Amino acid sequence: MSNRGWRTISSASSPDPLGSIISIQREDDERTAESAHVPALPTLRAQQRDVRARLRAGFKTRHELLVWSHVAAAISVGRVPDDWFSHLINDQWTVAACLDSHAKREATCGDTAPSPSEARTERTRIIQDVLSPAFQKAVDVIRAQSNDFTDDQEGVRHTDRQRFIAMRPRLHQRVVDQHRALRTPFGEGVQSQADAVEWADEVAYAASGHLPRDFTATVCNPMSQWWTALANEQTAVLDSMLAQDVLPAWNSALRTASSNAEELPSGRVASSTGGNLS
Repeated sequence: MSNRGWRTISSASSPDPLGSIISIQREDDERTAESAHVPALPTLRAQQRDVRARLRAGFKTRHELLVWSHVAAAISVGRVPDDWFSHLINDQWTVAACLDSHAKREATCGDTAPSPSEARTERTRIIQDVLSPAFQKAVDVIRAQSNDFTDDQEGVRHTDRQRFIAMRPRLHQRVVDQHRALRTPFGEGVQSQADAVEWADEVAYAASGHLPRDFTATVCNPMSQWWTALANEQTAVLDSMLAQDVLPAWNSALRTASSNAEELPSGRVASSTGGNLS
């Protein structure tokens, strides 16, 4: 099939939240630093605190909210509900409540746009009903394995040296693979049918078997909605389908990855493309 007619979907101009989450340094008080000897838990706590702060501050676009939801899933080690992504991204009022200005909320919902106080209330509800329970489950998971992840004799003083989410290199690698695939169609990565095949395979790989085996064939079927969205720069449609079909599968993959404690807390992890993530 000819590649003519393909156009590159414009890259979102939002910052990359994954970088800030992975590189975050703890800001707990000195007494906690003196007494703690298992850095995985306080490091995870700091990462979770940052995710909540980003939600409270609001997002510039619906797409930025989608990318953030993936980071939130990563920091919950896959414990957010699988259907949460679709409820979040495909409910217009909820999206509007998560945007960072009333003008953007009005542009999204018109006269029914949430007021500033309603927007704050909705963000608090998301934290209370979705993030907090998921984050507590994540702490339980990491705590059960935390004896594997001490930082020599230095306690939690040097958690900035731990480059991985919850000090899990394999979980970190899976998140990076997913994040790369999530951002690819919104940059310059999908410009042809061959690129679409490559992208769909990366999405499926990052799902670790939690997507249907015919996912790539479905995406690359010229009659499919995936194909139409990729080829015609339908960013909103693509966001919706990612939230509906892909992010739940990735969330399941994160749960699987987080259950494996047979690894070291630090060191170098080669990416699937042969590079290094540190």
